[in-house]
Amino acid sequence: MNTIRILIADHHAMIREGLIALLNAEADFTVAGEAENTDDAIAQAKSLQPDIILMDSTLPKYVDGNCIRQLRSAAAKARILLMASELSQQEVRQALQAGVSGYILKVSSFSELVAAIHDVYKGECYLSPEIKSDIINNFLKQSDETTVHEKYNLLTRREKEVFRIIVAGHTINEVAEILNISPKTVAKHRASLMEKLEIYNVASLVRYAVKIGGIL
Repeated sequence: MNTIRILIADHHAMIREGLIALLNAEADFTVAGEAENTDDAIAQAKSLQPDIILMDSTLPKYVDGNCIRQLRSAAAKARILLMASELSQQEVRQALQAGVSGYILKVSSFSELVAAIHDVYKGECYLSPEIKSDIINNFLKQSDETTVHEKYNLLTRREKEVFRIIVAGHTINEVAEILNISPKTVAKHRASLMEKLEIYNVASLVRYAVKIGGIL
């Protein structure tokens, strides 16, 4: 069985050691390396070419999204999952726009971290529930503005409903249950709204929500 190779970047040795022990205990994970600062993380990413880079958002020399862009350049196929001690709307926005695939709070359980790693490895965008709530609540407050979100305003009322619920992290079946319509109808609405927005995966939908003001 192929394992998911992970690079851990955190300036706290104890946290690195704990994560290494926990992640290596999972059958489908292998910790390929560790780094204590951004320069080391970039060098290790280039050398090891990991599948996942699990990085602390307070890593020394982490400046806005510059470090993220350098990591993506060093290991183009790696997915970056950012860990943070607290929710910062500005940091989430900058990280997603720089190309982070996931953002998880350190208060989360280990089982949530495992799920997050699996999601980003599959190419999905993972956000802790608290962050999803922030996105959807702020996005709904701004959803009636008509002057700056031209593509979004091409959507029908039902497509906007489907969009909002998908961005909040729900599956097609869950959207169908929430709106009391069939999964087939949800899939049709999702295909239509993606075509109108010229976006073709859920991770990009989340980034679009952030880009147009979802977590300002």
